[in-house]
Amino acid sequence: MLLHFNIDLRFDRSAIIEGQWYRIVTSNFVHSNYAHLLMNMAGVGALWLLHHHFFNVAKYWLYLVTMSFACTGLIFIFSDNIDIYVGLSGTLHGLLAYGAIKDIQDKEKTGYLLLIGVLGKVGYEQFIGASADLEQLIESRVAIEAHLFGMLSGFAIAAIEFLLNKKPKH
Repeated sequence: MLLHFNIDLRFDRSAIIEGQWYRIVTSNFVHSNYAHLLMNMAGVGALWLLHHHFFNVAKYWLYLVTMSFACTGLIFIFSDNIDIYVGLSGTLHGLLAYGAIKDIQDKEKTGYLLLIGVLGKVGYEQFIGASADLEQLIESRVAIEAHLFGMLSGFAIAAIEFLLNKKPKH
């Protein structure tokens, strides 16, 4: 999680168009300020405490990078209003959505609460917008599109994993 390389690693639409595709992933690991970094790190820690039993280290990093790529790739394709983006919050929404689905599959009732929570939060943001106080704290616009795309990527990975692990009936 880096701050000092923000300009070199952030999602910058014009730089990506010029061929700097690495920014689609690296932008998730740079932040606007220390408050932004600390909030994202707290999210990583909280999600690990909630759902570490669904991962080993390799799988966690694979899903983290895959969701980061999906989230920011979808921003590039569908959100031409975003020229600059930094942060891990979209990916965190993806990990939360994935974990909620896995909880439900494991018959953990808290999964339903997490699912309702992430759907409610993302839905609220899409219709009402992000918190002005949060934007002031992180000194940046909250990219609610990233939260939506992250959540969708988490659902997609859970669905793909379910289909790949589904045993055929005889």
